[in-house]
Amino acid sequence: MYYIFIVNGRPDKHFILEDVQRQIDEIGGLDYEIYLTRGVGDGTRFVKIYCDLHPNAKVCFVSCGGSGTMNEVASGMVGATDKRLAIMAYGETNDFLKCFPDRDFTSLRKILEGDVHPVDVMKVNDSYALNVVNIGFDAVVASIAYRHVEAGRAKNAYRWGVFGAIFTGRNNRIKVIADGERLNRRRMLLCTVANGRVCGGEFICAPRAEIDDGWMEVCLAKRMLLLSFLRLLKVYRDGRHLEHPFASRKFRYKRAKHVEVISHDLVNIALDGELYASRTFQIDILPKEIQLILPSLITMKKRFEPIIDKCGAIIDYLMSSPDIPQDESLQFKIRLSIEEAVENVVRYAYEGGMGWIEVGTELDPDGVMLTILLKDAGVPFNPLAKPDPDVTLSAEDREIGGLGIFLCKQLMDHIEYKYEDGCNILIMSKKVA
Repeated sequence: MYYIFIVNGRPDKHFILEDVQRQIDEIGGLDYEIYLTRGVGDGTRFVKIYCDLHPNAKVCFVSCGGSGTMNEVASGMVGATDKRLAIMAYGETNDFLKCFPDRDFTSLRKILEGDVHPVDVMKVNDSYALNVVNIGFDAVVASIAYRHVEAGRAKNAYRWGVFGAIFTGRNNRIKVIADGERLNRRRMLLCTVANGRVCGGEFICAPRAEIDDGWMEVCLAKRMLLLSFLRLLKVYRDGRHLEHPFASRKFRYKRAKHVEVISHDLVNIALDGELYASRTFQIDILPKEIQLILPSLITMKKRFEPIIDKCGAIIDYLMSSPDIPQDESLQFKIRLSIEEAVENVVRYAYEGGMGWIEVGTELDPDGVMLTILLKDAGVPFNPLAKPDPDVTLSAEDREIGGLGIFLCKQLMDHIEYKYEDGCNILIMSKKVA
């Protein structure tokens, strides 16, 4: 198999190329090339031209970036044969991958060990989407969020989009017809046409969606008063809007294979977060169009939210991993390191402890190196930047703080810190065999 890595070429995303190259070098012997995208739509053009010129070549295109890069690569692959799609995810923006919470899309090694799974694609006029098509309020949210990201304010961009759209995107003159059935009259709040389940990083807009069943999940929210909307916002975020007694009266839900969207005015809709403008949209499902490589399973991975008063639970979860060795001496060192790292996040990452932390463990294929991952969206802080304390000084003469991370450095074989897409990422590794 020949691998072509399509890497987001934006100047502020240079770390993606560095990490991809590092993982390729660590594996060694891979038959590959790397292509850096040069602007919006360039990934689709490159993949489409390559598929046209090499119709019978067995190729795996590896999307390296967020939802936009994934959408471009997949769009270029539609209609091609003997082609596979793999995704190396960077950042918090790839909602489609939340359909596979037990798979590791950050490890090239696990991707190469993965299996092929056909997935559906939605065709929207002459464009494509793997995850969700957002119409109305959600598209306005995406438009505002996109402007925040472009201005360098990626953190909480979607939430800022929600706040702005409350005042400008709740009254949309858009008609939606699903398999011949009109779902609304003249106006609506929002509509999602979904193959995946999550949009905006946290809103479970289509809780019943399956990515390979040949159906789209159409969910339309009726126009409503601001107080009703605010009352339902958390219900919608948690994916309970189809069963909630009050919310279910405000939504129309239907499974469909063809959807028409008709607007009196020129409007934006969002395809996997990318904006497209028109007055009419024809949306069709293309069953099992893309051959997606699902990486091998993550041993353990879990998000805790909120993290206040959960320090002990987080530590116990990590120590319960089957990756943790049975040797008591190693367990003692690993637990101390985990305690120091977790307590550092719980105490200082968020004011009031109302944020989240994602933790996980991984054991390499040889069973030699244990990796412990901690990820949070709190205040940017590199614990490794602080100089090691002078332990030869007395307690009274030493500078306050820094002993915890110093202890981790002594107990673990390697510690790495990264700040990517608004998140602190701490990776600790320990040789266990």
